[in-house]
Amino acid sequence: MINLWKKAICVLAILLFALPAMAAPAADDSSATMLQTIWKAQTMDGLNNGIWAIPEDAINQYFGSRTDYEKIKNPALKLLADNRMLVSFDSSLGRVVLYCELKEFIHNQTESYAEVYVRKKEVAGKPFVSWMLKFIPLGALADLYGNPLKDVNQVDAKFSGNTLKVNFRPLVEKSLLNNEFGRKVEISSMTTREGVLELHTNMKAADLLGVLMDGQKNG
Repeated sequence: MINLWKKAICVLAILLFALPAMAAPAADDSSATMLQTIWKAQTMDGLNNGIWAIPEDAINQYFGSRTDYEKIKNPALKLLADNRMLVSFDSSLGRVVLYCELKEFIHNQTESYAEVYVRKKEVAGKPFVSWMLKFIPLGALADLYGNPLKDVNQVDAKFSGNTLKVNFRPLVEKSLLNNEFGRKVEISSMTTREGVLELHTNMKAADLLGVLMDGQKNG
């Protein structure tokens, strides 16, 4: 039964969290380590209520498995309570920190997208440069340092002021919706607490295990 639970977590993590990895897969070893980290973060209460936890360690492992971009080095994510997060990276200006808020994350039978608002941009130890960044919209910053989602196939990232909206529906249609599990799962929201991101899904533990066991019988 434990192996089946672990398989269930891995299936959900691959399909819902690592969607970009489907378009640009990481090495097998790093993927296995990431999934092991995700598996350890689950709780029975969460599983029974359709809440699937993704710790920031797993996300940073994913970042670490990516090839460094030319102008962005050492990206890192810190998850805070109340849908707040810090994204930081090394650049020609120094260590840039983006203070972000997760506004919306939706995946259902008709749409799949995420929306993030950047409340503050700063460069560590450089107050004047940080002040100047207040007047630079997020899209201009992406033009300057490169958009890390640019080369992810079937993902459309658009900037409006300091808001980033990511439409990953084309990728979902090519992957998630091609199997029975993917056609049933929906995500109503994504929330954060200290160090952990939580997916609120319609797929409780018993539902997920039922789908997996049916798949094994039919297989």
